[in-house]
Amino acid sequence: MAGFATKVIEFFKTFGRTREKMFEALASINWEVIFQLVSVSLIIIAGPAVIFLLAFRNGNM
Repeated sequence: MAGFATKVIEFFKTFGRTREKMFEALASINWEVIFQLVSVSLIIIAGPAVIFLLAFRNGNM
């Protein structure tokens, strides 16, 4: 039984270190650049979408 308890404790120690590394990886991402790229992508997609809607509705918005 002591061997099982030791394995469980080691698992949670390893899991804690893995979780810390995961949060460090998320913290190191430059979120501002990602949000800027998403915003530019949405603006670029909006132009053709409006033209498609105009063509689909025969010019009636």
